[in-house]
Order: sequence, then C-alpha cells, then structure tokens
Amino acid sequence: MPKKIERDASDGTLEQELQRERREHALIDEEKLGMDELEEERLRRELASDDDGSTTKK
Repeated sequence: MPKKIERDASDGTLEQELQRERREHALIDEEKLGMDELEEERLRRELASDDDGSTTKK
C-alpha cells in the first residue's frame, strides 16, 4: 500500500503527486473495465453456444 506523504500545501509537487495518483487510478479503472468487457464477451459466447443446443459444463 502506498505511503501517504505529507507536504506543504504551497509546494507544487503536492499537486503533481495528486495528478499522478489520479492518472494511476484512472488506468486501474480502465484495466478493470477491460477485464469486465472480456468477461462479458466470454459469457455471451457461452450463452450463444448454449442457445445453439450444444452442452457445456458449468
């Protein structure tokens, strides 16, 4: 878990640190969204194959 770093509010590096953390969180969210989309596509394929009458183990 990242350490919290205390800095003077007038220090410009605090804003840079916050922006960096926001970008990291946005990237993590995008990765999670991508994984969710892959899972949805897999489930759609399974449902489509089930609708075609083929049997799959669950």
